[in-house]
Amino acid sequence: MTSSNNSSLLKDVVAYVDVWSSDKRANYSKPYVQHLEEMGAQVSQRFNKRVTHVVFYNGHSATWRKAKSQDVRLVSLLWVKSCYDNGEHADEELFPAFNDESNPVMKNRKHRCMLPKDSPERTAENDWRMKKKLDKMMKDLPPKELLAADMSPIIIDEKNGIIYSPSLKRSDYMARRLKDMKDKHENISPTASQMSESCSPMGLKPSLGSSPTVFKFQCGGNECLVAAAFTEIPSDAEGNHNDNLSPQKMVNETKVMRTLVMTSMPTEKQHTVVQVVKALGGFSIVDRVCESTTHVVSGGHRRTLNILLGIARGCWILSFEWILWCLEQRQWIPEEPYELSDQFPAAQICRLQRHLSAGEHQQDLFQNQPAMFVSLLSQPPTQSLLELIELCGGTVCKTVRQAGICVGRYSGRRPEGCRMLSEQWILDSITNLKIRPYDDYDLE
Repeated sequence: MTSSNNSSLLKDVVAYVDVWSSDKRANYSKPYVQHLEEMGAQVSQRFNKRVTHVVFYNGHSATWRKAKSQDVRLVSLLWVKSCYDNGEHADEELFPAFNDESNPVMKNRKHRCMLPKDSPERTAENDWRMKKKLDKMMKDLPPKELLAADMSPIIIDEKNGIIYSPSLKRSDYMARRLKDMKDKHENISPTASQMSESCSPMGLKPSLGSSPTVFKFQCGGNECLVAAAFTEIPSDAEGNHNDNLSPQKMVNETKVMRTLVMTSMPTEKQHTVVQVVKALGGFSIVDRVCESTTHVVSGGHRRTLNILLGIARGCWILSFEWILWCLEQRQWIPEEPYELSDQFPAAQICRLQRHLSAGEHQQDLFQNQPAMFVSLLSQPPTQSLLELIELCGGTVCKTVRQAGICVGRYSGRRPEGCRMLSEQWILDSITNLKIRPYDDYDLE
């Protein structure tokens, strides 16, 4: 029987379904309600005067008595099944319902459905009590104050990336500052476009902190561009026997990508830096200064551990304004005008030393100092101070018996002549790139 014929099979039937399990703990009416509706019958949620048929199995005694008193047809589940399978209105007399009241225990047991209710979630739209309560809560709320206008010069667009708001540019001020800084510094690091125009791919070693280098090659008569935003590329000595080096090999032989570190920066500025780095490329962002770090961008002028590690490793120590101007120009621009050399005098010197060093950069600030022992109670943490001392050429020891200087408070016995100095002695000496007097930091 087709579904179109089934849909009008029981069009004159108004049914009430009361079907339960044998233990009266599960209501099984729903599937039979669906079958009846598919055959065109109307199914009533209540037993009213319009009901013509009652589908009954282990149902309520009140339903049975009411159907008998009103002379409503009581049919079993088999009647619904016969109509559905055969596609015709079956004779109700052949499928009478049966009410078993012989078992006194089951007769007196109340119907209680233990299945989870299939009811819609209560919301203010379908529950008038909840809506009334929400309306009352809304009236009790204080009037909403007007929020201050967003004056941030940065607009973050998740789809199209990051945009600089032209209405809030500080162009005049920054242009004057850029001109003043250029007058003071003659050798500003070249940008990517300047390097690609003036340098050949072989024998080119990018200056420390410069923008991603763009190499030009001849590929079958056509000019090809290969970007290599890495810390090192083959030098002159290595390039003499690699004249026929392909662009792919050149990129493969580059080393670890340079990294950038953010410090003293709120979440909004961090998000801006991430978006700019993602848009311009050439860097990966890490949490702590490491060997591949070339730039440390600070949101303020606080002396942090990453600032000191950046100074010790000869990194660029830059203000957040450098990021804003890179964003406005849509390319990496020279770093010198934004270097925090006034706040951290050693930053520029260490950076130039690293740039001029032929091999791995190594400071010699603590080279002539006695062996140092760092207390486990020191602040900053012991491992951080040990790293700073070693980066600046100092010698560290694991026990205080071998030390000439004990950094941080130490309550145990110390060898004769061992001085106990504050941790600030290490930090101030690195900040100024000059050994500070012991007497100013003596803890004894």
